[in-house]
Amino acid sequence: MAVPLTTIFSWFEKGDSPTEYQFKQTFSSFRHTDERIRMDEVTGLQEAVQNILPVTIFNNHLEDENAHTSVLAKLNASNLTAADINGWKEKLQINLTATIDGDENTGNVYTKVQTEQILNILREKNDDLLERIQEITGKLSSDDVNLDTLYEIVHYIKENRRQIELLNDLFSGGSSDDKISLVGSYSNWGTITYQSQFNSLVYDKIRQIENSGSEKIRHEEKVQNDSRIKHDLNTLSFAIDAYDTVTLFSIPIKVRRIDPNTIDVLFDSVPPNMIQLTIKKL
Repeated sequence: MAVPLTTIFSWFEKGDSPTEYQFKQTFSSFRHTDERIRMDEVTGLQEAVQNILPVTIFNNHLEDENAHTSVLAKLNASNLTAADINGWKEKLQINLTATIDGDENTGNVYTKVQTEQILNILREKNDDLLERIQEITGKLSSDDVNLDTLYEIVHYIKENRRQIELLNDLFSGGSSDDKISLVGSYSNWGTITYQSQFNSLVYDKIRQIENSGSEKIRHEEKVQNDSRIKHDLNTLSFAIDAYDTVTLFSIPIKVRRIDPNTIDVLFDSVPPNMIQLTIKKL
């Protein structure tokens, strides 16, 4: 009978002196390579043999043409649906193969006769279009006084084609107004030629009017650590608000007034996010 491994290990611990009997018991607990293992000694072998499929049943399965027809195609493809056939065509990249009308199937390309019929239709439409174009061309080149207005429009478009194209690009977002020429003259404002120059000048004048018309009472700035803030409120009396731009929570700060237009903002600890400061003159 085999000796448990835990017992064998206890015989050979540090400081032990195994006996002859213990050596014999140790080697007797293992199978020698010359010994043959009997089938009844292999665990589960009997059950595994019973589950082996007989040769006749296996051969019959191989010859059964209806086996697995739910997932496999028959040799004659008789069990394939229309969706299956289209799937095979796409996988084999033959779904775009050109076909023509047949007895039962509709083709995907035109025959020579069908193509000729389509071309005849296009020729008729083309002839009609050419006739109308010639008619319009004749009217535009006419000297008839009744067409003066139309002629003047066409002449203006020809003369100002570049400016019209620039405006079209501007409206479609493909260009800017830095090449659009001004129609009027603004010589008292300096030398300005393009719309973009005029826009910038008007904007600057509006800002000058706004700044001169009212005293500044508010200053805003973003910081992320102790900072010296320069403002133009010209006062030592003000209220200051600080909040985290990510969490939107108010943040405690210390403020030291340096002069009427300078302050130091101090934090108890370095803020993790950008801080929005708003100084309001009192």
